[in-house]
Amino acid sequence: MAKSETTQTSGKGRLLAILEGEPCPSCAEGQLEQSRYKNNRAVVCDSCGTPRAQVWTASTE
Repeated sequence: MAKSETTQTSGKGRLLAILEGEPCPSCAEGQLEQSRYKNNRAVVCDSCGTPRAQVWTASTE
């Protein structure tokens, strides 16, 4: 049985929330924060800007 859109969306938001505030594995100074990357919801480093995770929804076209 497929998950509903609401369940999938809340799961993606939970993933971003879990990663937020963690130290950046790409640099020594940064912490991960929720932001946008390539127009998708994401978690990126506040110092070096490296994205660690991004989520998007499938196009309906």
